[in-house]
Amino acid sequence: MKLGGLSGRFFLISEWISRFAYVNFLWIVFSLAGLVAFGIMPATVALFSVTRKWVMGRTDFPIFQTFAKTFRKEFIKSNMLGLILFSFGYMLYVDLAYIPTEGILLTLLRFSVLAIGFFFIIIVLYIFPVYVHYEWKTLSYIKYALILGASYPHFTFGMMIAMFILYLMLSILPGIIPFFSVSLLAYLMMYISYQVFSKAESYDGYEEKEESFS
Repeated sequence: MKLGGLSGRFFLISEWISRFAYVNFLWIVFSLAGLVAFGIMPATVALFSVTRKWVMGRTDFPIFQTFAKTFRKEFIKSNMLGLILFSFGYMLYVDLAYIPTEGILLTLLRFSVLAIGFFFIIIVLYIFPVYVHYEWKTLSYIKYALILGASYPHFTFGMMIAMFILYLMLSILPGIIPFFSVSLLAYLMMYISYQVFSKAESYDGYEEKEESFS
């Protein structure tokens, strides 16, 4: 039975609140199940696989089964990707921390590292949406996350602004962080990324993953 009017809207809002809280809880539990270091990447991939379905208008699927199946299936592959990203990010951090600012050449080198760091941020913003939406090899996810993010800068900057607004909201209401922080962030990133994917879907080589995965 469908409810209409104010009662229907209240029920719909309550339903979405419970969904976001539930997947946020699943992300925490599965991250801990992987001892955090090995659980964060597959748990985050699983989270984005769920939010991808929501963004695409699908809500009639078993959330726990989808989450758990994706976590198991992508455990090794996602951790390999995470190791690559962590290693590259750590190298950037070390370079910025230890490159002195004295001298023209060193200053130019530092700015070059900062430029590379900006592109790395773009990769991080799009890597999970790209991972759950397309069927590619590990390094191709990094390549196309950068290409898609750089090709649509207005969406990318819009994502950054939206994330900052979410950060401000969570700062004002820190009590909701354990319940909605990661899930809201994932949905926000997936929603904006999906707009980019829709723009780029006519290009060759962009093959969505099968629904059986996510």
